Parts: sequence; structure tokens; C-alpha cells
Amino acid sequence: MSGLTITPYRIVGGRPGTHAGLPSPTVTLVIDLGTGLTLSTDDDAPRTFRAALGGMHLRPVTIHHDGTQVGVQLDLAPAAVRTLFGLPPGELFGRNLALADLAPGLAGRLYDDLGAAEPDTRAARCAALLTAAPRYRAPADDDAARIWQFLARRRGRVTVAELVDRSGWSARKLSALFAAEYGMGLKQAARLFRFDHARRRLETGAPIAEVAADCGYADQAHLTREVHDFTGLPPAAFLAARAAEFAGATQS
Repeated sequence: MSGLTITPYRIVGGRPGTHAGLPSPTVTLVIDLGTGLTLSTDDDAPRTFRAALGGMHLRPVTIHHDGTQVGVQLDLAPAAVRTLFGLPPGELFGRNLALADLAPGLAGRLYDDLGAAEPDTRAARCAALLTAAPRYRAPADDDAARIWQFLARRRGRVTVAELVDRSGWSARKLSALFAAEYGMGLKQAARLFRFDHARRRLETGAPIAEVAADCGYADQAHLTREVHDFTGLPPAAFLAARAAEFAGATQS
């Protein structure tokens, strides 16, 4: 199936703590093969999941752990969400829910089969299970999908006026079509794509001024405000917190 990335993980021997599930332009599915995945947000108290489906969001999700995490993470593009679940990703926006509530058969197969698989075969096994899963023929609105793809290609470096010109719709009509499909406005989506690209650059050690210029921010202060909006921390503190996640743990 196209439009997804499968990442098995095994983190052991760390100190109990938290780490941030950051906003990104994908829907996240996590099959936890340990003691459960415990998530919280500013609006929701901690809840523990065996298989969690997290919609796109604009604020970080807090992941609580005891120093060990084992499982498989899938990052789903919007089209893959429609193929697997038959609904627009906008219906999941800002939500964390149990996969069993949406697709109980798939949730059971993923949990049981991945738990029984050898660690180095989990990615292939997960791909096979998804290939065999029922497919929904529920394509997105063509205009909304084209705008999303353009945003992805441009990594958010585009104005709402440009998007409206490309669509042929009025700003109000395009905004309504887009929000119905993706759960957020055009400007929010552009900011999300741009932040996702900038965050990855910052995590490689690129200088903040260079990242700001390359990613289309007005200046370093503009990037600093955006990082704070999406992570709750200014860039230096955010990078320090990321580096400290799972301190002392072995990751594979």
C-alpha cells in the first residue's frame, strides 16, 4: 500500500519519563507490544492504548513511558487513511482513539501477528497484513487533494492566495472543501508542512538562521515563534528536550 511508512521500534533501559508526539502532516498508528501506549494532551487526561490511532494535530501529544517502548509505528498519508478506514483524515483531526473502535478486526490482527513475529520481520509482516486488509474506495475531493499535494511539494511555502488561484474556486469554497477533508484550514496546513520540514532540519543540527531562510520564514524570530506554537518550547529548549528523551536507553 502506498502512502505509509512502517517503523518497528524497541527502546529499553531508559529512565521513566515522557516524550513528545509532534505535529506532522500524517496520521499516526501505533501498535504497542509492551505494556500499553499512554497518551495525554492539554485537553485530555492520560489514556492507555494497545493500538492507538492519532489524527493530525497542531499541538504536541505527550507520550508517557516507563523507560521501555516496543512496537510498530505507521505514518499514514491522508490517502492511506481513506483506503484503510473509508473516511477523511479530517474526522480524526486532533483525536487519539483506539484502533479497535474504528477497525476491530484489523486491530486484532495487527496486535496478535506483530506480537508473535520476530522483531526483524515485523515491518514486512505489518505490510503484508495491510495489503490483505479490506480496501475502501473513498477518494478525496479532487480539488482538496490537489491542493494538499501542492502543499506537500512546496513544503508549505505558499500563500493562501496562490492556493485559491490554482483551484479556480472562491477562497470560501476552497477553504470549506479543504477543511472538510483535512480538518484544518489552508493556512494551518501550510504552517504544518513548513514546520515539519524546519523541525527535521533543526534536528540534524542545521543553524536556526539557515533553517529559517531555507524554509521560507520571515526571519529567525518568526521560526522561533512557530516552533514554540507547535512544540510548546523555543527551538533551543525543544532540541535539548528531544536529545534527553530516552536518556540511557538502547534503541533499535
